[in-house]
Amino acid sequence: MARNKFDVDERLESPFQWKHLKRAGRYIAKHKYKMLLALLLSALSSVATLYIPKITQWVLDEAVPGKDAAMIGRMALLFVGVISLSIVFTVIRSRMMAHVSQQIIYDIRADLFAHLQKLPFSYYDSRPAGKILVRVINYVNSVSDILSNGIINMIIDVISLAFIVVFMYTTDATLATVIVSGLPIFVAIIILIKPRQRKAWQNQSNKNSNYNAYLAESIDGVRVSQLFDRQEVNISIMEKLATACRAAWLKAVYISNCVWLSLDGRRENGVLRRDPGHGPVREPLLAAHHQPGEHLQFLRQQHRLSGTHF
Repeated sequence: MARNKFDVDERLESPFQWKHLKRAGRYIAKHKYKMLLALLLSALSSVATLYIPKITQWVLDEAVPGKDAAMIGRMALLFVGVISLSIVFTVIRSRMMAHVSQQIIYDIRADLFAHLQKLPFSYYDSRPAGKILVRVINYVNSVSDILSNGIINMIIDVISLAFIVVFMYTTDATLATVIVSGLPIFVAIIILIKPRQRKAWQNQSNKNSNYNAYLAESIDGVRVSQLFDRQEVNISIMEKLATACRAAWLKAVYISNCVWLSLDGRRENGVLRRDPGHGPVREPLLAAHHQPGEHLQFLRQQHRLSGTHF
């Protein structure tokens, strides 16, 4: 009998170490040029879209008040050009990274399957086949996503964050400082929540592993279950495992959403001011003297600042 059964959570045998990520880097090294090109395309696409709020500001603050139809036309063409350029860069990058991601999955699974052939009997005796299957399929997909899209998205978020802050400070340093002032609080909240978030997703992964382990065992032994009339017992066990899996997933999502709720609160703190006698008004603090286009640009840049995936 396997020592780790379908109703026993697996324990993380070794904590995360940077050397593990370094070992995984060899799968990235095979596609480094494609990933560098994808990173460049993503950066160009991100920078191009940063000009959209600026174009809107020019139209609202200069073209519309001056009734300059020619300028509105030029801005419209520039707007369409920027959007089209961003779409082209994004499509090329997505197709390229889809190919790289699948190639990384193929390489990891090939190496993992070859490694499984060399493991002793004790390894297979100590855990159900379903849990091994989860490691080969689900865990490999997660690792591949981190090695391909995860690293690039993190770098792009850093670049976008830097450009957004530069754009805001070149427009109005005072208002930019008010908006950015909430970032330290947001970072502190992330530092507090991230350990709980990691543990919650690890627990969800264990529950999902238990569910798949029992599912694989049930399918493999369905003839024996029917012979001994255990269908109802199997169904009740499956319902308990599914309920535990759902509860773990909901808890993990709840904790993860706490990050974005704190982010929304930080954003609202920057865009709400109180008008005596009328309550909160959706307008940036200290922005009463700004023109509508500048006002709108700050709101959009702030929204993009809140959209980074930290």
